[in-house]
Amino acid sequence: MSKELNNERKSNHCICDALLELKILQDLLQNSQTKFFGSLLAKIVGTDTIPFLLVTQKGDLLSLHSAMEDIETNYFRIESVDLENSSATLSLLRPLDIEGNLTTSPCDVVRLEKTSICKTVDVTCICAIQPLDTEMLKRKIIIEPKW
Repeated sequence: MSKELNNERKSNHCICDALLELKILQDLLQNSQTKFFGSLLAKIVGTDTIPFLLVTQKGDLLSLHSAMEDIETNYFRIESVDLENSSATLSLLRPLDIEGNLTTSPCDVVRLEKTSICKTVDVTCICAIQPLDTEMLKRKIIIEPKW
C-alpha cells in the first residue's frame, strides 16, 4: 500500500473518530441522568446538540441542500457515524439572521434551528471539523422598538 493512500485512510479514520467523539458528547448531554440530579447537565447546557461546520479537502465549507424545505446550510448536528464505510449521517441546522430569516451568509447567522432533515455524507471528502458555540441553538432574538 502506498504511503499516500495509507495517510488518506488515517485521515478518514481520524475524521470519523472525531465525529464519533462529538456524537458521544452529544448523547451524554441528551441522555445523562443521575440519581440525585436527574438531567441537570442538559439543563445547564440548555441544548442536546453540538453544532459544527465541516471543511472539505478543497478548503471550502461543506454545504448541503434540501429541496423539500428549501434550505441550504453549512451547519450540522451529528446523528450517526459509520466507521466501516467512512460516512456520517448529519441533520441540517437552519441558519437564521437577526430577523429570523434563513441566511447563507456566515456573518449574518445569529441563531441555529434544528430540523428533521438528514443527509449521509462521505467523510473521505472532509479534512476538518469546527464545533460551534451551543449558544447559537438557544439564543432568543429580541428586537426592541426604537421609541
